[in-house]
Amino acid sequence: MKPPKLIHLLRCSLPGPAVLVALLTASAFGDPPHVRLIEGEGIVALTKATVIDGTASGPRRNIVVIIKNDRILYVGDGVNIRFGNGVRILDLTGRWIVPGFIDAHAHLPNRDGAASFLAQLLAFGTTTIRAAANPRVELRDLVARRVVLGPRLLVAGLLIDGKDSENGGAQAGTEDEVRAIVRRQAEQKVDFIKLYVGLPPNLVNAAIAEAHRHGLRVIGHLGATTWTEAADMGIDSLAHSWYAGLAHSVVPAQYKAEFRDFYIPNNRFDPKLFHKWREVVDPNGPEVARLASLLRERRIEVTPNLVLGEAVTWGDDPAVLERLEPAFAPAETALAWRRGRHPYSADWPVEAVAEAKRAFPQMARIIRVFHERGVLLTVGTDYMNPWMTPGVAFHRELELLLAAGIPPLDVLRMATRNGADALGILSETGTIEEGKRADLVVLTADPLAAIANTRKIEKVFLQGRSFRPAQLLGPH
Repeated sequence: MKPPKLIHLLRCSLPGPAVLVALLTASAFGDPPHVRLIEGEGIVALTKATVIDGTASGPRRNIVVIIKNDRILYVGDGVNIRFGNGVRILDLTGRWIVPGFIDAHAHLPNRDGAASFLAQLLAFGTTTIRAAANPRVELRDLVARRVVLGPRLLVAGLLIDGKDSENGGAQAGTEDEVRAIVRRQAEQKVDFIKLYVGLPPNLVNAAIAEAHRHGLRVIGHLGATTWTEAADMGIDSLAHSWYAGLAHSVVPAQYKAEFRDFYIPNNRFDPKLFHKWREVVDPNGPEVARLASLLRERRIEVTPNLVLGEAVTWGDDPAVLERLEPAFAPAETALAWRRGRHPYSADWPVEAVAEAKRAFPQMARIIRVFHERGVLLTVGTDYMNPWMTPGVAFHRELELLLAAGIPPLDVLRMATRNGADALGILSETGTIEEGKRADLVVLTADPLAAIANTRKIEKVFLQGRSFRPAQLLGPH
């Protein structure tokens, strides 16, 4: 005869109404050892889904994800879970759940249009953004207070550039000036510091030291300072591959002087150098290997931003334009795109454009080498640049990373877990684990079978609140 089951009633210490959990402890005579009864208001149970949780694990089938208010309460097979009163159960048979996407390099509208812009990014599954070089601290706080609906924002102040810069932002000519700018931005409660192309090595070094003194991470879109120099100085993140940042940092030593200005934006940039760059740079050569080792050892994040490189390089190709779906861009922007070539490459000679197209796969192979050597790679779009359609560009970036030779599961980790790691918020989001923010995307097709399936979004959960894309998008 079996002894009676013991019923223990517990109340979880989560915010909001208590969750009643009954642990039905059975005997050792073959019954399940624990059955959890979960009930209470504000609970949503996503059942029978395939979960790709953003960790090193592969897909897990027939999984239950339980959300309580803004947090993930449980992730597992659900065999010993029983639901009581107040629980909303969603049967997600034939669906996939992935963590909310993290855009590690974007920009925001300065005034009008921010609300619709952020809502559109959310519709495409983005639940966190690092907004580089935008003095939008007030917008970050409005989103945090739910006055404006959109992804969580981490923001920089004005980009910091050299004294002779024509790129706007805050300009510094001495180490004291750059330290003062960093201090002012720290007082504004920014989340990180953005350094730009015109800063020479001594000013980059001073800015990094001052930012770290204030507990702020530093991201660089660099030119006058190479990636290797910045890595040695302790920079936290590097943005842009291709000729927007990386290209001149991987040429052999004997060609360094010739390629010193091979970055944009830069009035001295010479697109006729694409041919020689392609001849002298070896993705499997010692220069790339040494830089990859340095980036890995120093835990420096890289956001490749291939999608902008593709748009600029193929700026004369209408097919590339249409792939970036101007219908999702503001009407006046879409009209300008259709009138001509991408503005960043519009004055390149035809021969230089052809050479750039031949060289682009070479840069993609460098990114693959970085991945293979353990560099922390993230996904970023550089929104607000021409042709970077809000939402669309993020998913195109995933396709380009896959085309570079990075496996689909790793691409998804770059878009989720790696982004949270790089932003210093991995304890809060980036993976589907108990206790983390309920930032989730429900897909109707397998993203590992085709990375384009990340576009097939049925629902987006932002801190436990559920949205359908159609709710968030305006007419297109």
